[in-house]
Amino acid sequence: MTQLAPVQSGSTHARLLQLLATGEPSSKPEKLPCFAERLSRLFGLGDTMSLDAATAFRRRQPGMNQGPVFEQLTKELINTRRALRRKISRYGEEVEPGDDLTSEPYLNAWLVHQRKVAASSRQLRDKVRKAMKEHDQDLARLAELDSVFDHTMASYTGQCFSHVSKVLEQRFQTLQTSSDSSHETGFTPDDWLHRYCEDAQNLLLAELDVRLEPVLGLLEACHNEVNDSP
Repeated sequence: MTQLAPVQSGSTHARLLQLLATGEPSSKPEKLPCFAERLSRLFGLGDTMSLDAATAFRRRQPGMNQGPVFEQLTKELINTRRALRRKISRYGEEVEPGDDLTSEPYLNAWLVHQRKVAASSRQLRDKVRKAMKEHDQDLARLAELDSVFDHTMASYTGQCFSHVSKVLEQRFQTLQTSSDSSHETGFTPDDWLHRYCEDAQNLLLAELDVRLEPVLGLLEACHNEVNDSP
């Protein structure tokens, strides 16, 4: 069986929070309310009704074994993650700084990468849900539940991820200002931009793993269902 992509479940959210805190991976994230409390704030009456309908979802037609499809989707997840990580590693190379060095071209380039990460993960998630609905009743219901959660949290997650670019803009200004006093910060005027690009890449990599975690979880459920079936 194809090995799932090595996304470390449970650690990627913490890493993203650490990076957003100060731009340093070693920083401790701010303590948040419990998961159940935060999640309940996102569900209104309409969302609750949709969730109830998803829980009671019943297939109209018998399913077909989608094991080979799940295998192919697992390979696609691995290949997509590898390709995106390769592109992210080249972030900054496409920017022409010019004489007047500003954050705008770097932020624009970063947003292009972020949109690609979001679109790729969304496309994969939709493909997996479609295959799940064609397999059997249990996976079809799980796909419906995931669809409700995805739709309900879309606005919230979009708002959260949009904040990252603001953090990066502040980071750019901080490092650029610090370059004027390199004897105190340890940076030379020539390497602060390289440090900024590394920070931007780390944020993209953390976001990539966070966005792919739901896809990974769905595929693990699919493989478990196939293996447990007689």
